[in-house]
Amino acid sequence: MTTLQSNSPTFRFTMLVIMVFIAGFVQGMLLPLLAILLEQAGYSSASNGFNAIALYIGILIASPFIEHPVRKYGYKPVISIGLIAVIVTLLLFPLWQSFWFWFILRLIIGIADNMVHFSTQVWITSTSSKAVRGRNIAIYGLAFSAGFAGGPLMSNLLAIDERLPFVIAALFCAMIWVIMLKLRNEWPDNTVETVQQSGVLGRYLLVIKYGWFAFLPPLTFGFMEATIHAVTRFMQCVWALTSNGFHLYCQRL
Repeated sequence: MTTLQSNSPTFRFTMLVIMVFIAGFVQGMLLPLLAILLEQAGYSSASNGFNAIALYIGILIASPFIEHPVRKYGYKPVISIGLIAVIVTLLLFPLWQSFWFWFILRLIIGIADNMVHFSTQVWITSTSSKAVRGRNIAIYGLAFSAGFAGGPLMSNLLAIDERLPFVIAALFCAMIWVIMLKLRNEWPDNTVETVQQSGVLGRYLLVIKYGWFAFLPPLTFGFMEATIHAVTRFMQCVWALTSNGFHLYCQRL
């Protein structure tokens, strides 16, 4: 199913890249920002880490169910709902500092972010020619990485106001959502039917059966990233304790 009028390829690709940049920016901002605020509230490192995984639980929950809405309603409505959910959730964070409230909000962010990720990625790959598809996916990955790397810089705004990073991030998402309204909706190519009698679970098992080797690099990368985060956090705690102990020792002298 296609629209009568197609989008400008350059405008469409630019908008999709900007959207995935914002999605990465939100994820990169929330990880250190909420960790700092929870630590200041007195929560332990273990509790802090448990709260952080809510975002990725949301991603895992949403993954098996996004394909059907995208095929039925098109890319634009799914991305739009995802962006609106991110905007509302970001504005709710400063209202109430509660461990479980923030856990649920992070869960929603994970679901909404995955809606944006899945739709933009499929939209890019399905509309890119074979000659430039690899390049476009590389730019897509670069945009997410750049956003993820820039997000933690928002933690510096905590010195001004704890609500400011959330409000600014929500404004960014709102601006992108307004500009995205100029895009015409499109649908994936349904000439190849992927829905089998085995259902969603059967298709996932089939993918794992034939593509298990392709899953090893991201699995390794995810394990490595989580390990580095944990080790870095541990070393920060050790450094803080060592520095405080040395400072107290010098004061006694």
